[in-house]
Amino acid sequence: MITNKRSQELLMLATTGKPLNKNATEEEKKFYEECKHDYKVMHETAKKHGIKNPILEIPMEVDF
Repeated sequence: MITNKRSQELLMLATTGKPLNKNATEEEKKFYEECKHDYKVMHETAKKHGIKNPILEIPMEVDF
């Protein structure tokens, strides 16, 4: 299971075009590729609807 912090890091890598670490797990690789795809689709959809500067976010978890 990928932690919220790690998923934030992977999302940042995917959205900035930086490569994934070579020691990443299969689950992290899959998540990274999904983020890259989702980011691309988000920008294409935003462009069609005239939305400038769309943001892809993962909500933070709060521990009580």
